[in-house]
Amino acid sequence: MAGKPKVLMRPAARTSPTLWSHMRLCALRAVLSTSREADDWVLHSPRAWLGTAFHRLMAAFPSDSAKAADIWDRTISQLLVSASAHRLDARFASPERWPGYYLVRQRAIASAVRGEQSSKAHPWPGKLPSSLHGAEKLLTARDGRLAGRPDHFDQHAVTEYKSALPDPEWREAASILEGYWRQLRLYAVLVAEMGRWPAVIRIATASGQMLEQNVDRPHCEAEADLAVAGLHATNQTLGRGGDSTELASPGEIACGQCQYQAICPAFWSWCRAAACWPLLREPASRGTLEAVDPGIDGDIYAVILRLEGRYGESGAQSLALRRSVHGDLTGCAIGTQIRIIHANVRPDGRLRADIATCVYSEDDLPELERVDFV
Repeated sequence: MAGKPKVLMRPAARTSPTLWSHMRLCALRAVLSTSREADDWVLHSPRAWLGTAFHRLMAAFPSDSAKAADIWDRTISQLLVSASAHRLDARFASPERWPGYYLVRQRAIASAVRGEQSSKAHPWPGKLPSSLHGAEKLLTARDGRLAGRPDHFDQHAVTEYKSALPDPEWREAASILEGYWRQLRLYAVLVAEMGRWPAVIRIATASGQMLEQNVDRPHCEAEADLAVAGLHATNQTLGRGGDSTELASPGEIACGQCQYQAICPAFWSWCRAAACWPLLREPASRGTLEAVDPGIDGDIYAVILRLEGRYGESGAQSLALRRSVHGDLTGCAIGTQIRIIHANVRPDGRLRADIATCVYSEDDLPELERVDFV
């Protein structure tokens, strides 16, 4: 019998604005974000892919809508090729079904064309040295221990492009937005390392929204110091043999935003320790398989689960799934432990699976294994 798959936890040579955003919330989350094996267990978000397409579009400065649309469509096609090769992401094969796809596409194209027209109407005096402006250019600071690729920077501003801002109704919205500013403060340090501090940091969205803050140099420097110190502390923990439990910092905000819930031992221990399980925006639950209805069309089937915590209070429940989306659990033995993440709640308080829901047999999930320093 083959052994369980492994997700390797490795030390990192340097940190980045994105890695620091994970590390501030949970060192284990940061370590998993750099693990190639962990990525196989992450359902990536079409929202992030829309952001990638928007980045590419804004970096290209297309001269008209037709060119902008071509850049957008080619970028989305490339992203779909990668998604189709990922066992979880393949469910998002139709971008037309992504929430807000056509609206974001239309707004992104309009924003890119407006940006090109604005650059022509207000050009920089003389030609800027290439070191003073750029898009997605790798920059380093703190002796190479801090690195990143700003979406766009010039001698005045560092800009981060987002397809949209978080919904203000989300409990995590303020935390997510502050995370964007923290990343931009680090990008400001990276740009300053080249010899010139930017004046402002900006968040720009496909809808044309622009948020801006003046650069506070001491604040930015302090953020960079914390990021490098966090890298050192995490590597030290790994180096002395620390396991996933020692690295993890489970909590409502850290876990509610985390892509690695399915494979994180600390997350499930934290859930089980709570009186009724945490109430997350995207519910997660764990339970025992009691029965399987294989269905008749080869795709839709149902599992009967007895769930732990708040979602199991009304007794065993049926969860309708699709093989083409959620995988096939019909071969699992009765009594198998099942994990569910990114679920929805029905009006009667029971769980419902949608296209973003992931359901796993615990027997199939990987173990986390630390890699020793060489």
